[in-house]
Amino acid sequence: MIEEILKEDVDKRIESNYDITKVILEKKKQNDKLYHVVYVMSNTTVCGAAKVIFEHANRLISLGNKVTVVAYFPKPNWFNIECNYIQVPCTTRLSMCIPFCDLIVATYYTHIGDCVRTNIAPVIYFEQGDYHLFHFDRLLEKYKAFIKLQFSLANSIITVSNEAAKLIKKNFAMESHVIYNAIDNNTFNNSLEETNKEREKYLLIMGSDKLSFKGIQDVVTACRIVKTSIPEMKVYWITPVIPSTYNKSIISKVFIAPSQKEIARLYQNAEMFISGSHYESFSLPVLEAMACGCPVITTDSIGVRDYVVDNHNALVTKIKEPYDMAQKIIKLINNDSLKKKLIENGLKTVEKFNWNSIINELNNHYKNINMYQVNNINCIEDWTIRFRDKEFDKKEEYLKFIKIIQTTKRDKVYIPVIYKVINEFSIARWELAAYRNVNSSDKEYCYTKVNGDIESLEDEEIKNLYKILQAGEYTKAIEYIRNRLSIEDNGVYNKWLVYCLIKTSKFDEAIKLLNKELNKKEKYSDLYLLYLLILSKQKHTGKVSRIIQEINILGDGIVHEEFIVDIISKAEEIGNNVKNDDKNIKEGNVSKMEEMYDYAMRLFNNRLYDEAINSFIEFTEEYENEKEKIIQAYRKIYLSYYYKQMYDESRLYCYLTFKYTLPRAEECCFIGFTYLKEKNYDKAIFWYELATNLEPPRNNEFTIDKDSWTWKPYVQLCVCHYQQGNTKKAFKYNEIAKSLNPYEESILQNVEFFKKLGYKSNELL
Repeated sequence: MIEEILKEDVDKRIESNYDITKVILEKKKQNDKLYHVVYVMSNTTVCGAAKVIFEHANRLISLGNKVTVVAYFPKPNWFNIECNYIQVPCTTRLSMCIPFCDLIVATYYTHIGDCVRTNIAPVIYFEQGDYHLFHFDRLLEKYKAFIKLQFSLANSIITVSNEAAKLIKKNFAMESHVIYNAIDNNTFNNSLEETNKEREKYLLIMGSDKLSFKGIQDVVTACRIVKTSIPEMKVYWITPVIPSTYNKSIISKVFIAPSQKEIARLYQNAEMFISGSHYESFSLPVLEAMACGCPVITTDSIGVRDYVVDNHNALVTKIKEPYDMAQKIIKLINNDSLKKKLIENGLKTVEKFNWNSIINELNNHYKNINMYQVNNINCIEDWTIRFRDKEFDKKEEYLKFIKIIQTTKRDKVYIPVIYKVINEFSIARWELAAYRNVNSSDKEYCYTKVNGDIESLEDEEIKNLYKILQAGEYTKAIEYIRNRLSIEDNGVYNKWLVYCLIKTSKFDEAIKLLNKELNKKEKYSDLYLLYLLILSKQKHTGKVSRIIQEINILGDGIVHEEFIVDIISKAEEIGNNVKNDDKNIKEGNVSKMEEMYDYAMRLFNNRLYDEAINSFIEFTEEYENEKEKIIQAYRKIYLSYYYKQMYDESRLYCYLTFKYTLPRAEECCFIGFTYLKEKNYDKAIFWYELATNLEPPRNNEFTIDKDSWTWKPYVQLCVCHYQQGNTKKAFKYNEIAKSLNPYEESILQNVEFFKKLGYKSNELL
């Protein structure tokens, strides 16, 4: 869900960033040796890019600095993060929750402008490479302009390799400071005892097949060629996510998001590690494999050129050339002296990339920038300030507030003010905290909370409502609210009306109004907490976990006029109370239901598809009234049959989902894909066209795969019509797909393919 929210309003973000200018820095009066640096991250899932940032954070802390990570996702458990961690509500921008600090590091280009706009501190951009760097020439002009602007706004750019620095210079005319990645020698080393060596010989590959640039299909094809000569050779695959599909005759074992220690063990035991990347800025797995004494075969992606020498510490193959790769694999398998040479030289190479020296270089770079601060353009004396330092939760929040006042070009600054209105939770309202022109419409929002007094509220109607609620006079509050609701309805009043209906046990009316509000504001977490309150009052434990998960994703509703403070912890508190109040149910039906589903999921995740199918079917028969869970179970059943290549059975369970919900694009695309696999193009076209004609649900009960509702069916229609010989129609559908997702590599490859056939794209990427 978070990923889908983050993909929204890209064009709006582009337009809004054109009014940003690079901040002017001034030298600090006092140059502190230590500093507070904030890393702003989009992605904290298992990947090399996130791992490097977390290494930065932990090691900078060990030098005495303060580090904070600001990210959308909950604090990851796959890496031991020692720094402060702030989870940002996914409905707002990451920059909103940046605390007062000395340095800000944007870790993806889309956040540079937002970080600069905070005016809190100098902004460093950490470029680790992606499509925008390696295929800049393929982008639409508006994206090129946006990315160039972002790069120009950074006060400093750091990157991980000389090759990446060259591309930054070429594409954006910007200089960058190269600070190499390194590896954790405590985890990745060659110290595995012989007694722990795996008996089974295997080739090791790594990467998600959902990221085409990782070249997983190229490596799998190479392994298929190798197995024709050496059929006993196994192939192990490490991937951060569940694979789309794979051929069991080629892949022996799949390891989904294993621990760092487990990855090291797999390197140490492997016959060799094979990287098929089409591009990388700095390929960390290749270096990790070398450190573990594992011989390496890698493509000639620019991410290895800073440290790989062909036939010295690795064998280098051509990109997208599986046959060349297969020949190198067979050569290395049959040549022990070559293998020994690669291992020895690989271990020597790794010595140059240790964190101790590299983190010192990074620390010195940050120290140099920490000599400066954002230039203050405003005088505090020109402002009327409503709140003073003692009213803020923390000193750092007051300092952030003052810094915003000193640097903003706007005339009003709003902050969230916290009120204790009821016992269940505290409320925050965005209120005017400082101004220099009371008649101005220019507003700045500074996310720094202060404690407020209801008596000081300027909105008399809200003040009166809060007082009624404080007194526990809920019937009176209902009457008060209904007398003030306008024709268009007021969201804040409606929220409190739902709350009062709950307190007076009018649950049916509360649910009806709540559903109406959710249709208008489906990402307003306060409404989900009210839903949780209803479940707690009615002892309905079945949906509690799902609602809490929804709240965990959305976080505090800080984009709204009024929001519940610390909503995640409040939701967990209510959820625990529900469980404690209903122990018999917890120990009985619900516990059994969750246990059955979790057991079936474990079977599915371990690719025991026959057992998983039986367990999920048993689950659907026993809990036929649990609509949401039934749908999820059917989805796992039809995927299981798909992996077993039993397409008729797979489609049957797709159709069964229609019993519980209207046809969904996800299922239509899946059915279409099974027919495509069978080369039944007419039926595939029918289902893909159906997917394009469906309207996405506004208040969705299930996770949405936005690709299935947008560009994916058009790409598949392109494939179907091309297979039927209708090239013109195929080209048309690819153009539609490109308009919906201009970054997808498969679409861009089709553009190039049709270009060679003489078809001209409307706006060539």
